[in-house]
Amino acid sequence: MELPENLVGEKWAFVQLPFSAVQEEISSLDTNLVFGASLDLDLLGIEIDDKTLIPGLAVASSRAKPLAAWMNGLEVCSIEADLSRGRLILSVGISGRYIYATYNKTPETTSEAEAWEAAKKECGGLHFLAIQGDLDSDDCVGFWLLLDLPPPPV
Repeated sequence: MELPENLVGEKWAFVQLPFSAVQEEISSLDTNLVFGASLDLDLLGIEIDDKTLIPGLAVASSRAKPLAAWMNGLEVCSIEADLSRGRLILSVGISGRYIYATYNKTPETTSEAEAWEAAKKECGGLHFLAIQGDLDSDDCVGFWLLLDLPPPPV
């Protein structure tokens, strides 16, 4: 589906953070009143070293707080790169999927998207979505820890 207008960011970038920095962002969800959600990694049986780089998607918007608030109303599950079509797919809830962003398919962008997907696989599917006022900022107004999961058996 097409992404509702209120969920569109102005810029985005593939990024990576050490797991220790991801944990700091997760702790800010309660203490700094940041929008977002975490995962119970212990319950999921996921063990990650503090220095492991976790791939993510940083989204910048001049209306970052309203964007994060709207995003917080969704059950954000994962983001994946659709390499064949040059777009990012946002999975929400049980079966919702949105075209979250598009990019021009060039050898460079395809390589970057492939590397991002490979980094997710290296972390067992763990990745994140960060919403910021500016891509160069260290502050997030929204942070979601996400996990790629295989579809359930039928």
